[in-house]
Amino acid sequence: MTAPAPPPTSRRLRSFFELGKFKIIELWLGFWVGVALLGRSAYQDGRSLAILACILIAGIAVIAATCSLDDIVGVRDGVDQANHREGTRWGVDKPILTGRLDEPSAFRFVHLLAAVAGLGYVAVLGLAWPLPTWLWATMTAMMGLAVNYSYGLKLSYRGAGELVILVGGSGTVLLPYALVKGDAPPQVVISALLVGLWHAQVVMFSNTKDAAGDRATGRMTIAARCTPRGNKLFIASSFLLGMGATWLALFRGLLPSFYLLALAPVWMLQAIQLWRGLRREEWLAARLLGFRVLRIGILALTAINLLFHR
Repeated sequence: MTAPAPPPTSRRLRSFFELGKFKIIELWLGFWVGVALLGRSAYQDGRSLAILACILIAGIAVIAATCSLDDIVGVRDGVDQANHREGTRWGVDKPILTGRLDEPSAFRFVHLLAAVAGLGYVAVLGLAWPLPTWLWATMTAMMGLAVNYSYGLKLSYRGAGELVILVGGSGTVLLPYALVKGDAPPQVVISALLVGLWHAQVVMFSNTKDAAGDRATGRMTIAARCTPRGNKLFIASSFLLGMGATWLALFRGLLPSFYLLALAPVWMLQAIQLWRGLRREEWLAARLLGFRVLRIGILALTAINLLFHR
């Protein structure tokens, strides 16, 4: 006997869950690094906990809206038809492409997510006010950039997708800390940039796999614009930049020495990631390793800061 099909409502909810990429928790996991950097005193303050809860909800809603808009535009422009027919990419299910959701339903879901994000944004401002001008401007810009990844300004079509992902990934670490404390010391900024760079590197390998399809459909990512050699140099330089900046920060005392305990396993995994990607051109395998870098790196930074940070 075959298993009974799930009820229509359940299937529809699952389709919205896949549309928003909610199962890819790595997209917002950096939040916990920012929380760990706050120190234990913040966890005993009701106002701080309320700020953290609101920015987490708003952040997840913005990320889900960004992913949903990416799917909507991807089907509209033919990008998903060119790149995702195989359906073999971890964490990626395309309910619009497969016909389980139509575009109007997807847009209604985006509007719901926008309402949730907007309420969270207003709540955060109310709870954390007064805020430095740079902080609320940064938070607003980060949210605005995210939804313009594939929709609106379509920044990922103009070669700025990796930058948007870098900024967004950094924001998951930076904003929780800064909204509670009102500032952002070097350790927080560098930790945020590291997490943002790990996010961007996942996209670099994914975009390399998609370069031919993106080029054919007008989505001119860096991988689509560059020669294969130029793109490999771009990817390699991002890894060298991350490692070089980290060692410089350690040498200058901007990062504590215990960060080496957290980053050593990340660097070993990244070496394998580069070999699988740049040497063997197994782009999706390198992408998958990038998610493992995110998981291990974020969990290690969170644990090490909870252990040593007061």
